[in-house]
Amino acid sequence: MSFYRERQGPGVVRCWWEQRTSADDVQRVVPDGCSDVIVSADGETLVVGPTMRVDLVPLPEGSHLRGLRFRTEALGPLLRLPARELRDRTLPLTAVLPDRVARAVAEQVWAGRFPDVLRPAPVDARVRRAVRELWSAETAVAEVAAGLGLTERHLRRLFLDHTGISPKAVQRVGRFQRFLHAADTSKAGLADLAAVAGYADQAHLTREVRALAGLTPGALLAERSGRGVQPAGAGLDRLG
Repeated sequence: MSFYRERQGPGVVRCWWEQRTSADDVQRVVPDGCSDVIVSADGETLVVGPTMRVDLVPLPEGSHLRGLRFRTEALGPLLRLPARELRDRTLPLTAVLPDRVARAVAEQVWAGRFPDVLRPAPVDARVRRAVRELWSAETAVAEVAAGLGLTERHLRRLFLDHTGISPKAVQRVGRFQRFLHAADTSKAGLADLAAVAGYADQAHLTREVRALAGLTPGALLAERSGRGVQPAGAGLDRLG
């Protein structure tokens, strides 16, 4: 069994979260476009970059984790490095920050505070706006770029530096997360959920959910509701 709670955050912080397990568990980690700093009770501190892959994370009995989750557009500015360098990677925080700074970050994340030792660069307002537009609607990337006075190539470069993933990847994850939200808040069938989320049809939904979550839509929803055979956490969409 797993206990999970989160507290929404301001600005570049999506949320602080905490998770405990009272028995061996397995967490299905699916893409959410975000990145995390994760601190365990024994002091191990990891930075988890954005990903487009599903991962099954074992959580041994007695695990106690606290994390700080950054918004999609914030990773590069926060760590002052090209976010593409952290895509699909989980690293000790000391691999990207000096030891002294990493220790201070770990202490403050564990205490539920924003690490004041971080001095983030400004988030590009164009990236923030583009992430919002691509996440929430099926607007073509070319149209979003043109609305910002950018070429698609320039927008892609900005996204890789800020978010670690491409504009099209952000749009895919946004569509997938809209499906999960719609499924959590309604009793609609899969065909209707596919339409609400922005998929072309139910077959498109099935292909994308398999690619991003490793299960069919029905199996994923059953697992999230606790009916699946595969043990899972208590609603934590992404542990990193």
